[in-house]
Amino acid sequence: MDQVSWVKEIEKGQSLPVTIVFGNGQSVTAVLRRINNALGHVQFRYESRKQADLRDYLYEEFGTCPRLQNAVLRIVETSPRVFRFEAVSGSRGRQASLSLFKPHFHNLSENDTRKTAEFGELGRCLKSVHYQEGSSQKDYNSQIGTALREAGWQQETRILKSIGLRCDFVKNGVWLEVEFGNARTYYQDYIKFLLAHRYREARFGVLLCPTSAFAQLLCDLGQKRAAMKSPHAAGNRPVYGGMMSYEKAIRELPFLGFLLTGGIIVVGIEIQS
Repeated sequence: MDQVSWVKEIEKGQSLPVTIVFGNGQSVTAVLRRINNALGHVQFRYESRKQADLRDYLYEEFGTCPRLQNAVLRIVETSPRVFRFEAVSGSRGRQASLSLFKPHFHNLSENDTRKTAEFGELGRCLKSVHYQEGSSQKDYNSQIGTALREAGWQQETRILKSIGLRCDFVKNGVWLEVEFGNARTYYQDYIKFLLAHRYREARFGVLLCPTSAFAQLLCDLGQKRAAMKSPHAAGNRPVYGGMMSYEKAIRELPFLGFLLTGGIIVVGIEIQS
């Protein structure tokens, strides 16, 4: 589910009425409940007869199997306490892949940039990477890198001989950073773009990072893997969080934009059918 800040304010055990929209505009009233545990999980409840249409929709999309591999249900708040349920991949044979999400064009013409071969190629490379629920950020980084190299992008290119900074990928003057790292370190990506614009005549830079929902999936996977490795050390396991997200970059860009004199695209990575 895409992060919704007000959900964090629900007290443990508290329930709130919400509306769930699904399918071709159908809707039901349901309950959003904060589960009374230490993890802060929330739960949608829709067991009544009046909510049968929603259950039928989910059964049709995902079947009745309690463990459906690689199934993805996107949940987005479209207006206050109104949530859209959208099946991305499930029992109908749809296979989800990675996809570009809402590119933001800074100091660039959106129409002209979308027509460039490199921008279109970036989208195709992401779509070639399939979503697998057991894949980690390292796995996705590797698969994205393979797709880009096969398309002719150069990897780990040093910007200046006298400085050790390297950009993840470059092709025809387009400098790309794929950022699955810690949210505090992404500012260095902007420094790389500034140097590439100043000393390498870069056409534009691209900052590519997961959406908050995708980042949360990856953090949850890391937590589960840690639990499997050390099932008896719950109190000593590392906490997985703080991964860079597209939403953070977009939120901070207005405050950093005066420093970023060259053309930059900030774009998310999401899961899409």
